[in-house]
Amino acid sequence: MFDRMQLWLLAIRDGFITLLPLTFFGVAAVLAKHLPLPAYQSTMVSLFGDDWFFYLDNIISATHGVFGVALAVVVSSKLAYRLNLLSDNGARLPLVMVSVSTLINFMLCMVDVRSPSMANWGLTSIFPSIAIGIASAEILRVLANIRLLNVLRMPYQTDPTVFISIRISIPMIVTGLIFLVLARLRTEFPPLTAEVFDPLIDWAQASGEGAWWLNTLATFINQTLWYLGIHGGNMLDAYAKGFFPASGMPYSSDLGWRPLIDSFVFLGGSGATLSLLLAIGFVVKEGSQRRIAQLSAPMAIFNINESVLYGLPVVLNPLYLLPFIGVPIVLILLSVGAVEFGFFQLQAVAIPWTTPVFVSGWLLTGSWQGALFQLVELIIGTALYLPFVKRAEKQRLQQQTDALKQAANVILNNSRQSPVLSRQDQVGIIGRGLLDDLRRDLRKDALALAYQPKHDRGGKIIGVEALMRWSNPHQGTITPAVGVTLAEESGDIHHLGMWVLDQACACKARWNAMGYTDLTVAVNVSPLQLTNAHLPKRLEENLQRYHLRPEEIELEITESQMIQDIPSVNKTLQLLCDMGVHLAMDDFGMGYSSLLHLRRFQVKAIKIDGSLTRDVLTSTANADIIRSIVALGQARNVDIVAEYVETLDQREALMEMGCNIFQGYYHSKPLYEDKCPEYFRQNLAAYSKANE
Repeated sequence: MFDRMQLWLLAIRDGFITLLPLTFFGVAAVLAKHLPLPAYQSTMVSLFGDDWFFYLDNIISATHGVFGVALAVVVSSKLAYRLNLLSDNGARLPLVMVSVSTLINFMLCMVDVRSPSMANWGLTSIFPSIAIGIASAEILRVLANIRLLNVLRMPYQTDPTVFISIRISIPMIVTGLIFLVLARLRTEFPPLTAEVFDPLIDWAQASGEGAWWLNTLATFINQTLWYLGIHGGNMLDAYAKGFFPASGMPYSSDLGWRPLIDSFVFLGGSGATLSLLLAIGFVVKEGSQRRIAQLSAPMAIFNINESVLYGLPVVLNPLYLLPFIGVPIVLILLSVGAVEFGFFQLQAVAIPWTTPVFVSGWLLTGSWQGALFQLVELIIGTALYLPFVKRAEKQRLQQQTDALKQAANVILNNSRQSPVLSRQDQVGIIGRGLLDDLRRDLRKDALALAYQPKHDRGGKIIGVEALMRWSNPHQGTITPAVGVTLAEESGDIHHLGMWVLDQACACKARWNAMGYTDLTVAVNVSPLQLTNAHLPKRLEENLQRYHLRPEEIELEITESQMIQDIPSVNKTLQLLCDMGVHLAMDDFGMGYSSLLHLRRFQVKAIKIDGSLTRDVLTSTANADIIRSIVALGQARNVDIVAEYVETLDQREALMEMGCNIFQGYYHSKPLYEDKCPEYFRQNLAAYSKANE
């Protein structure tokens, strides 16, 4: 049951986030209508007349006014999607039909056909909307798997849309009937009226501390309802009128006082969310929390906080339950205490609810003391929110790390079968975001190269392989293969490959100036780069610019893609061979490698895939494959390079099998350019001494 409730909470969260555009659009209209600047209001009247806000009301009605029904539909589809992922019997709910069913169920429950109205479609019906959305998906899922309700079946050759619609018809009808019965049962209960709180009000006043109790209870009720997604302010106006004196009446120690709560507790809106935004600003340096807080801050200044409640979201978020209810209670106790103990006096003045903090405190108390007290409350509220924001951010970072790992795994393992950049799920979003980061870093020259040494059978260094290193400011160090895979899919591999080639050639020229002219530099080349007719010319230009011999550069053709057998690719390969540049087959033995490639172009070396060399000491199958590759290489008179050589025993076994070049952590990890000359010097000195 707990796992199922987690699914419900995730669906609710996804629903609120999905409707953020609706929220932002409506919030902007509310602010434009209620902006508490007399000059602004008078200007709008003079320009557009007394009913200038007519169109803003339309926007508010079209966004906030239908938020409830939209939320029910989205929550049900999000829950159905997650339930489909967990289904192990092949039964899947069609998401469109779940949404249609939920819309019908909402209308059955929330619309009175005798006096139809949209009053229950908006923000006032969030909690029942959530309940309808969850119940619709759950009930429809159960009914869709009952064999007796699946009697309407079409032949499997039928158009898929027709097939699905017919199959789900009876379960949808039965689901609607269930909701119709539930709606009817609801009407049998007497409606809640304001009199329900009369005994509580009488008790609070009899205690002699009515202001303390009723202000605190009103705050608690408001916050609890808002946390459940129910508009607490509207509910207080409808059912808790007895908590407060009539509008315009002065503060009384026997009752609550709504202006006190509005101005000294709802700082930024219900939940003292301006304090929450400040806490996020102090703690969170990047990511979704900070960005939503930045977008919400201008609205929160005017006490409009829907974008905070539904954007983070706070509603039904267990992480924010305690501070969302607790911080306002602390603030109302401090506020009542400040009044009761004479720190300031309250003025019976009407203040618009959109009046910014500090201004409202000054107006309500008639002095700077009210504004100062609001500042103190903001500091206290921020301090109370801080540990919860830290916890939420820690959870977000962990979720971000897990999502990145999952996306990287999909990118590296499934991108060939399912292109990542066209996906609409989280993997696709992360993939497109990483690609944007890669393009930006490429433009800013923020990528780097490391160089891993290669050694011959005697241990002498004979060259290095240039390896891209990518440190993302948001995600940390990212496996270069992820960036390469995304670049291959997007076509950016040509730009990326040229950058690596340019950097490697420039580096080799600097090493030549130090005297290391005999070392080669290997550069990885994607098979897709071979379709670029400019590759040979660009390489030739680099050789001339940096005064390099062709044999100093080796191109390792990777196995990430199939090497196309087309005239343009064959011409590129031939031009590279004619130039005298050495070509190598990387990761031979896995992926797309084919013996035919050895016949298509002249190969200087074969690099055995690391998945084979790693387990050569424990896997007889790997050892047999390596021996076969070595025999092939020797017959073709090419070098056999063993990657991922990490131990002496592994190196000796590979040497015995016939490998003659070794690369891996046994000799050295990849080194950045500034560390390489010292390694070269030490290795060559040790080799000379050993062979004296």
